[in-house]
Amino acid sequence: MSNRKLYKLDKQGNLNFGTLNRLHRNKYKADSVWNQTWVLMIIIIACMVADWFSFASLFASFLYENELLRNICIIGMVLCFEISPVYCGYNMKKKACGYNVEAISIVLPLAAFILGVIINILLRIATRDLAFPDLSNTTTSVLGGDTTESGGSSNALTYSIFFSVLPIITSLVAYSATYTMSNPLNQERQKLEKTKLELTQNMSQLESVLAEYDADENYLDRMLADDDSKFDSALSMIRNQRDEYFDYARQRINEHLASPAATGYMVEYAEKSNYKEDNNR
Repeated sequence: MSNRKLYKLDKQGNLNFGTLNRLHRNKYKADSVWNQTWVLMIIIIACMVADWFSFASLFASFLYENELLRNICIIGMVLCFEISPVYCGYNMKKKACGYNVEAISIVLPLAAFILGVIINILLRIATRDLAFPDLSNTTTSVLGGDTTESGGSSNALTYSIFFSVLPIITSLVAYSATYTMSNPLNQERQKLEKTKLELTQNMSQLESVLAEYDADENYLDRMLADDDSKFDSALSMIRNQRDEYFDYARQRINEHLASPAATGYMVEYAEKSNYKEDNNR
C-alpha cells in the first residue's frame, strides 16, 4: 500500500493515518441495500418525476398560455405531495428515535399535503373535459354503436379520479420510504464518532509537539533562529525582485526617452533611493 493511501494531509498541514478513517466508514457501512441513502433518493426522485408529469398535464389544459405560472403551480403541487411527506416522515422517525421534535414541524407539512390533495381533486373534477376532451366528446363506441355524451363524461371523470389518487399513492410511498430507510440516530452517532476521531488525532499531534519541546532545551531558541533565517531569505527574495523591476523600468524608460542624460539622471536617482532604503533597514 502506498503512502498516499496510508496518510492524508489535513487542513493544518499534518499527516493523518488514513486507515482509521476507512475503518470508521466500514463500521457504519449499510448492511442492506435498502439502508443505502442513494436508494432512498432514487425512490423520492421517481415519485417526484411521476407527480411532475401528472400535474404538467393538468395545468397544461388551462394554463397553456402562461408558461411561468404553469411551472410555478407544478412546483408548488410537487412540494405539497412529495417534499412535505418526506419532511414529515423524517421528523416522525426522529420522534420515534427519541429526539425532541416540535409539533409544528409535523403539522405544517401535513396541512400542506391535505391542502394539496383538496386542490388537486377540485382541479381534476373541474377540468376533466379540458384534460380529456376525446373522452368527453366521444359519440361512437369501439364496437361501432352510438354512445351518449354523458357516458364519455363519466369516463373522463373516472380518469380524473385516477389521477387524483395517483399523487396520494406516490406521497405515501415517499413517506413510507423516508420513515423506514432513514436513521437519524445512526447518522448523528457516526458524525460524533468521526469528530471524536479527528480530535483524538489532533491531541496526539499536539502531545508529540509538546514532547519534542520538552526533550529539546533549546527548542525555543532554535525556532526563533529558524524564523529569523526564513525572514532574511524572504527579505532577500523581495529585494532581488525589486531590483528586477527597477532594471525593467529603466530599460523601458530608456527606450521611450531615447536620451542618455535623462537615463543617467534616472539611474542616479534609483541608486540613491536604494542606498537610503538599505541604510534604513
